[in-house]
Amino acid sequence: MRQQRYRYRRPPNSGRSPTRRIPTVGHQPHRRIWPFVALMILEILFLLAMVALWLCAYLAMPNYVGLNGNMVAQVQISTTRKPHLINVQLTLFDKDHNSTRDINCYMMQGDRLTLQGDILTFASWQSSVGLHSGSKLTQLMGCYSDAAFKGSNIISDLNGGEDGFFRMAQGQTWYAELVQVQADYSKSRPILANLPVGKKTETFNVFTSPMGFYVEQSK
Repeated sequence: MRQQRYRYRRPPNSGRSPTRRIPTVGHQPHRRIWPFVALMILEILFLLAMVALWLCAYLAMPNYVGLNGNMVAQVQISTTRKPHLINVQLTLFDKDHNSTRDINCYMMQGDRLTLQGDILTFASWQSSVGLHSGSKLTQLMGCYSDAAFKGSNIISDLNGGEDGFFRMAQGQTWYAELVQVQADYSKSRPILANLPVGKKTETFNVFTSPMGFYVEQSK
């Protein structure tokens, strides 16, 4: 009787990893989720930055007057008791044609009073969301707040002065491209304080235009 030989059969390699490690059971580490989380955070930060930029524009615009020929100021020059001394009364107007502030200052007969301002020009489609192109008077140069001509002859706080949104739009081009706005200084407009002999007062009206301000003598 032949002796039967029994061979030991090795179990198949299924269920084993090639490196002889026990396969991991359960969820894999969520390493691939972190890039998506980081991308989402960046998108949220970008949206918040855009909201802040647009909010700055909305907060700045109440001081600006439309560029369609609205009156932004009225300048009245008058003689005083002191020879050759001229009194200047500047009245500012808002976009609703209401007077907002009166300024009194002094200059000499024959000197020039110069008006300077800022212009914000938005894309045409932005008028539908409440952002209209406009300008505002920011500086009055050549006039002293004191009759003795003490201090500076520049008044630069008109209508809030040069606001942060204007500086941001002018200095950072990529901000301006995101909001689609162009920031420019208006062309200076001088008013000559030269009252004719025997005339005690003259009045000038200052209006807006796409190129800046223009001045007309009041009749």
